[in-house]
Amino acid sequence: MRAEYKRDMNHNYLILYGEDEINTDSYQVRMLVGNVIPSLLKCRIQGMDGRFLVYFDITSKQALSVLYEEKKMGVEDLRLIFGGFVKAMEDAAEYLMNPGQFIISPEYIYTDIEKQEIYFCMMPGYEKDIKEQFQFLTEYILPKIDHQDQDAVILGYGVYKRAMEDSFHLEHIKEELYKTQGQQGTTTTKAEQMKTESEQRQESEDFNPEEEGFWENEEINQEFVRDGEKSKRLSLPQKTGVIVLAAILLCGIAATTLMGYLPYLETGTILGIIIVLVACVMLFVYVSKIKKKPGALRQGREEERDKPKGITGKVPTDQTDQSQNTIKSVVKSTNKPVAKSSQLHADYGETVVLSAGAVSGPASLVSKEPGELATIYINEDLTVIGKLETACDAVISLPTVSRIHAKIRKKEDAYYLTDMNSRNGTAVNGRLLLPDEEYRLEPEDEVDFAQARYIFLP
Repeated sequence: MRAEYKRDMNHNYLILYGEDEINTDSYQVRMLVGNVIPSLLKCRIQGMDGRFLVYFDITSKQALSVLYEEKKMGVEDLRLIFGGFVKAMEDAAEYLMNPGQFIISPEYIYTDIEKQEIYFCMMPGYEKDIKEQFQFLTEYILPKIDHQDQDAVILGYGVYKRAMEDSFHLEHIKEELYKTQGQQGTTTTKAEQMKTESEQRQESEDFNPEEEGFWENEEINQEFVRDGEKSKRLSLPQKTGVIVLAAILLCGIAATTLMGYLPYLETGTILGIIIVLVACVMLFVYVSKIKKKPGALRQGREEERDKPKGITGKVPTDQTDQSQNTIKSVVKSTNKPVAKSSQLHADYGETVVLSAGAVSGPASLVSKEPGELATIYINEDLTVIGKLETACDAVISLPTVSRIHAKIRKKEDAYYLTDMNSRNGTAVNGRLLLPDEEYRLEPEDEVDFAQARYIFLP
């Protein structure tokens, strides 16, 4: 079947040439042209030179063969494709259309990424067994399946097996779709069943630190204090003792003052005395703690002494052996005496300019108006450009840019730009690219994605 692509002011069309003459008075043609069938591409029929051409509107839609050219299909992608096929068959039955006129081929199946819908081409005069076409589609899909996705593998091979059966029926595809959806709903239940009994028992136990006296153990309490704050934090009994002592002192001073044993003191003076007394108590507690653990301070000093000069901050306690060996080597190197300048010159030679061997960065598209648009870096072999973040590698947030606008493919050392059926088109140096045209970009080419204007720098 011959196919062409055409663009007008703001639409893209797929044009199919019928092999046989089309009867425009037939029921199939009148239903196709006069109605908007949800799962079918909008089309119109035009005669030229005694032949009829069918124009399908593919604006802002992408063919499966292009969309999954280098992308693997997950379970959601398969549900979109197979579910779209089921819906198209049901729509055909509702409108009394002949399903044999569907073109079930990846090049002629289009998807709207944002709406998550599939559209098929129905060609009047085209007759082919729908079962054979669907088998061909499943064979195309199998190598595209992401085998890391278990649900995708189950669904893809399950539908393929059903399609190869002699008793193939549309209900079989529905069964496979519902089966994987049901399995997905029970995934969390199976994961919970895989837990060991000890883990379940540990999760079900109600642990109350206050009832168990958890914080009364000084050693356990210190484990929950961050490193560097062990000497600053007090345990719960110590804090309580300090508060009680301060309260007793405050009451004693107030009582003696009121009873006349002490001269009248201002409130600020009383508070100052209390603060001094509390500080003395805290100092006493701190000193007693250090005496109980004489090795702690000594160990801290040794760690501080062993630190290499120029390295600040604490080293995490859960370092790997590799990082520890690296620090040791740094310490050894810092303890070595500094070599003489002549020796350094002999060992390392002349000074070298670092920029002399610098490697150039990736190709990029730079905004023609500085600072207006973010730079697009072409790091991958295939870079998709548009405003839909979930489907594009480079996002241009302008209303005139299509959801999937264009793509740039790297082949060896060359970069090829292709428009992706965008509504407002892609232009290079003022020339609008034709649909399905691959343009080889040259240095300083002016590339326009609708109103987004860039300059290509290799």
